[in-house]
Amino acid sequence: MLKKISMKQLKWIFIIFLMVGFSQFGMAQSQLSKKQAVKFENLGAKDFYEKLQQTPEAQLIDVRTPAEYRQGHLPHAVLINYYDRNFAANLEKAGFDKNKPVFIYCRSGHRSGNARKIFLKLGFSHVINLAHGINEWYQLNLPIEK
Repeated sequence: MLKKISMKQLKWIFIIFLMVGFSQFGMAQSQLSKKQAVKFENLGAKDFYEKLQQTPEAQLIDVRTPAEYRQGHLPHAVLINYYDRNFAANLEKAGFDKNKPVFIYCRSGHRSGNARKIFLKLGFSHVINLAHGINEWYQLNLPIEK
């Protein structure tokens, strides 16, 4: 019933086994390095402001509602409402560079903290969150645009 396997056949089986194993290892390493490349920072207003100033390729996104945005926002911030049911699609449509740092904020840090998961899921590699939101920004009298 069992066929005797020749040394030549055994050698080929072993080579194929090694090739499959190494390719799986390579894919796992590739996925691991992608995960390691993702960076998330949660900064207070002062550090957020300084980092924003020092990052020439910064992309700034306000995830509050349009009404909140009209009351005052960080200079040059783009509004993408977190509560919009098409939030992720709107982020994609906006055409942000996923390989450049993206700075996000809301009123208190809660929405932007939750939104970071969506940014990371969409492939953004570096997300910087204003930990306590624009509330702390106001307390420190940092620049606001209306």
